[in-house]
Amino acid sequence: MSSAGQKVTTNLQVNGSEGLCRTLLAGPGHGLGEVFANLERAPQVERLVRHPKRGLLGARVMLTADEGDGYWEFTRIRDDFYVVVWNFIYKNPRFELVPGDGLIQFNFRVTGDLTLAVSSAEQLRFNRPSLLVWAQSQGIDVPEWTAPSAHERMVVISVRPDFLVEHFVASIADMPLPLQACVSSPNGKLNYCLLPLTAQMFDIANKLINNPFNGALGLVYTEALTFELLCAAVGGFSGLSASPNEEYTERELKCLQAARSVLTRQFTPAPTITKLARLVGIAETALTRGFKAVYGETIFDFSLRCRMQHALMLLRDEHWSVDKVSEAVGYSHSTSFATAFRRHFGLRPIDVRRVKTG
Repeated sequence: MSSAGQKVTTNLQVNGSEGLCRTLLAGPGHGLGEVFANLERAPQVERLVRHPKRGLLGARVMLTADEGDGYWEFTRIRDDFYVVVWNFIYKNPRFELVPGDGLIQFNFRVTGDLTLAVSSAEQLRFNRPSLLVWAQSQGIDVPEWTAPSAHERMVVISVRPDFLVEHFVASIADMPLPLQACVSSPNGKLNYCLLPLTAQMFDIANKLINNPFNGALGLVYTEALTFELLCAAVGGFSGLSASPNEEYTERELKCLQAARSVLTRQFTPAPTITKLARLVGIAETALTRGFKAVYGETIFDFSLRCRMQHALMLLRDEHWSVDKVSEAVGYSHSTSFATAFRRHFGLRPIDVRRVKTG
């Protein structure tokens, strides 16, 4: 846990045409609440959706071709409870001065390269899969900027501290100490904590980024996953003291990302650690240790999960036979596959086919 009590300044200049979401929708120096207040009349908004009975509001803002590719997705769960999904690539660096609004911000980074000036002498580069919990008091302004051509994929949940206490724990005393420090941060302070992104957080964040629904249903889906993601984050603080605090070079991070990409698409045969390390150009020990630290699970567990998810899709959506699916996900014998599938999902492969075709 780090903290700062001074107003952060930088020699970078705020340019209204080169800012991020606050500058884009509310103007330089304005807060997140003003961004959401302006959504209904902002000309850049591609679509605006409401769910009146649940009090939900959502909007998507697309980047122009001159700016880059992708979009911002905004959802207001209720007053002072916001979700912003980043999924874009800007061609040029983007800079913004972020004013303190007294909210607790949970930043679930999947990919990208963001830097925050946490003090006049310290910069925090946020460029790996991780959870950054951020408590910025009113009166504290923090510069942040993105790297050019970086694919920003992140879910940012901002919520009032008292809402977090009232709805996620019985009392503030029940919160893990590092999270208490953010919730009870005194005025004039900046507190933040950086944790590894667990496999559970990674999956939920990706579901939010790749929301398959539109309209009111999409808002309800976002609301449900937001609460699930916050539960995972609050629970993740319990094991904070045992979490490794290692630094990885940009090359090592790219190697780990490449390894993860291979595992998501190569199922038969499933690559061994030796072959995977050689393929991505990193030592075996660095690969196994780094993969667990950065992604929150072992290579074996991640590979198995990907193979089982692929098997489920082939059985349910493609109607493949169990024998054919078994071979497609790297099993020599269908009985071994059926045992692994049942252990993973709690039902037999043949049951999936019966549910789909019955």
